Amino acid sequence: MGLALRLLCCLLLFALASGCSLVQAAQVALVMSEESSTFNEAAEALSAELRSAGHRIQPIPFPLRAEDTGALNTSALIVTLGTRAAQAISGTSPRGLVLHTLLPRSAFDKLPIRPEDARRISAVFIDQPAARQIELLRIALPDWTRVALVVGRESFELGARLQSSARDKRLRPILEQASDESDLYPTLQRVLAEPTILLAIPDPTLFNNRTISNILLTAYHHRSPVVGFSPAYVKAGALLALYSTPAQIGQQAGEAGRQGLVSGSLPAPAAPRHFRVSTNPYVARSLGINLEDANVLREKLERLEGLP
Repeated sequence: MGLALRLLCCLLLFALASGCSLVQAAQVALVMSEESSTFNEAAEALSAELRSAGHRIQPIPFPLRAEDTGALNTSALIVTLGTRAAQAISGTSPRGLVLHTLLPRSAFDKLPIRPEDARRISAVFIDQPAARQIELLRIALPDWTRVALVVGRESFELGARLQSSARDKRLRPILEQASDESDLYPTLQRVLAEPTILLAIPDPTLFNNRTISNILLTAYHHRSPVVGFSPAYVKAGALLALYSTPAQIGQQAGEAGRQGLVSGSLPAPAAPRHFRVSTNPYVARSLGINLEDANVLREKLERLEGLP
């Protein structure tokens, strides 16, 4: 074996042993819908994951400008954060890999994606899978069987998935649609006529900063626990919440992006893999509910999903 060949073999063995990537460094365009702590936290985790493989991050300001076309077209991967950025990039018909994140599944499903682009365009959603949400109810509140799902036009499909998953777990889901905020409270009065778990749906037309206080007060008046989708709900008075942090979603998106840059195709759209649970012991005591510690509930969910 010649000296040059032996040297090449040694370099290859060193790279494999040290976990270094032999993939050529690529430019990754990063487009955020807005500047906020949530988007910045996700972007930092995503960028760290991609930079660890030697890739270069090119932030693209939003709204998009005509002069950004060149940077987008020369990027091997475009990553968007938020629904507005995803919609804007979809309108540019990019040629490379495109990964959307920090957007709900319902928003991704509405993007104009051709069947032949299915392996080139993907997403890491912000919303939790229906089965995980229902499993949390079964674990945390084993004595409760009624689950109220109040949805809007944009979230009806999510409500239907939750309803199906709840039935699979032998719960009694009540699915009702509210047309707008003015219809929300009469709907809540109906579905909470007897004590029922109210599972908050991530639909901003119904569950938002304007309505959260009245929703929680209405549920509490009916002795019904609320399960939210962010730690803000727990701070405001929900019994518990299931959510993924922006950093967890950003890291998962970074891993998906790394995989795509290696293989040339992105993994299938996916819900967040890692998650957290928050609980409100004060609300639990006031409702007479014996609630386990948040970390215990999270660990039980992780074991059921086979997570390390």
